[in-house]
Amino acid sequence: MEEWSLGWLEQATHAGIIVLVGLAIMIVARGLTPSDGGPLAFAHLIDLVFHEAGHVIFGFFGRFLGVLGGSLNQVLIPAVCTGYFLWHGQLASAAVTLFWTGENLADVAIYVADGRDMALPLLAEGLTHDWNWILSELSLRNQATPIGRAVFATAVIVLVAAIALLAADLLRCLEQPASDDVLSSDRSSGDRKVR
Repeated sequence: MEEWSLGWLEQATHAGIIVLVGLAIMIVARGLTPSDGGPLAFAHLIDLVFHEAGHVIFGFFGRFLGVLGGSLNQVLIPAVCTGYFLWHGQLASAAVTLFWTGENLADVAIYVADGRDMALPLLAEGLTHDWNWILSELSLRNQATPIGRAVFATAVIVLVAAIALLAADLLRCLEQPASDDVLSSDRSSGDRKVR
């Protein structure tokens, strides 16, 4: 008698979808307002590390890229991770890092939208508000809110794509016959089992 049951990988993927949908709802409900606490505020602190590193890394390419580099690096790090996981056929991992990319875009959208009013607290007194400076350089400071909304809309699209990718990986797992493999990656992708 063949009994249908989900393996641990499928159960984990189901749980992952539920978590990502819950976080996506929190991000969309928050909109362009920063989080005061909870998982999104914690994620912001992680994102902030990559943001600040981006100023240093891209600062070698001039002032404009140095200021833009914070937001750029904040989005590039998870996007590069997504590319790596896609390249190696690890769809579930790619979905999580794609979601992280969307969350970073939403975080950047808040900063962009604040470019004119500069109401967000910065790390210390006397620091330059990145997006006030960038938008002023581009003569777009008065368009900060609509540009922030556009970045936020892009973030929502990326979040939805991440959830869809994870759901597609779940369907792929459910359609495959059971095996002893626990990785979703293909053995020919370069990942080798040590014997």
